[in-house]
Amino acid sequence: MSLSHYVVLRQGSRPTSQIEIKKSRFLGYASRTADEDQARDFLAEVRRAHREARHVCHAFVVEPDRRIQRSSDDGEPAGTAGTPILKAITARQTSPGRTELSDVTVAVVRYFGGIKLGAGGLVQAYSEAAAAVLDNARLVGRQRMRLIGLALPIAEAARTESRLRAQGCRVESVDYQADKVQLRIAVADESEDLRAAMTSLAAITAGGAKPAIGEQIWRDLD
Repeated sequence: MSLSHYVVLRQGSRPTSQIEIKKSRFLGYASRTADEDQARDFLAEVRRAHREARHVCHAFVVEPDRRIQRSSDDGEPAGTAGTPILKAITARQTSPGRTELSDVTVAVVRYFGGIKLGAGGLVQAYSEAAAAVLDNARLVGRQRMRLIGLALPIAEAARTESRLRAQGCRVESVDYQADKVQLRIAVADESEDLRAAMTSLAAITAGGAKPAIGEQIWRDLD
């Protein structure tokens, strides 16, 4: 997995799913969660909505490198619920041969139907429920970027900004000051992209402005 790019649920996306196996209902819920606190807040919300449910099992993965991974069987036999849900997240292919999904929490609510499924049946059921809710998720890439600052004379700012946008540059901000305009452009934090951006900026400004590489940020690629 690249440490400069990963995949997340589209902002505001709250996919759901429902499957029934031997009269037990398995309701899947997923949410974009940037850290453990957001994950636990989402899980608390799901639990409040399903106070009568026998089990609310879950897993979450956060951070660009997916270093934080947690799961819970919530009373189901050990390893039959939380682990399959976690595997559904970490094994989800976001493009051919790539598994980059992170910053996501998946909860599966079970309403017991009176027929025991056995350990193997539970693993299959929770795996299918987690996979189903992720099937319904809208995903976007998330890229590590660098801000490049560009100070321009006020008379040249509008023309330069228009050319940058026409070339597909991501203009993050335009700050008009008393004697100049400060533009900030976001560029993928990769050596090749940064070199190309610096060359392009020099050409657009005819060498009249000196770009300055600034802070690192993350942005959704939408």
